[in-house]
Amino acid sequence: MFSDNEVLTDAERRLWAATIIQALIDATAEPDTPQQKAHKAQAHAWFTASVGVTAGDFEAVCLAAGFQPDTVRHFYLTYEGDPLTQRRLSQLRDKLLKGQRDATL
Repeated sequence: MFSDNEVLTDAERRLWAATIIQALIDATAEPDTPQQKAHKAQAHAWFTASVGVTAGDFEAVCLAAGFQPDTVRHFYLTYEGDPLTQRRLSQLRDKLLKGQRDATL
C-alpha cells in the first residue's frame, strides 16, 4: 500500500485515522437497516482479520495513521461501552493527548 520510505503528511495521517474512526463507529453501532448491518459486519471483520489482504490493509492503515495495529485491535476487542460516535472518539483522543493513559468514556 505504501513504500517503506514514504513519508506521509499530517493531513494524510489524519485521513487514515478517519478511516479507523469510521470503522470503529460502524463496528460498535446498533444497526437499524440491512446496509448498517453489513457495515457493522465488514468493520468487525476488518478489525479481527489476522491473515490475508484484509489483515494487511488493516495494518497498513493503522501504521499510516500513526497507530500500532495491535493497539487499535486491542481497543476494539476490549471496548464494552455504548456505540462509539465521532464526539466520543474525539473526547477519548483529547484525554489521551492530555496524558490520561487510563482515559475512559
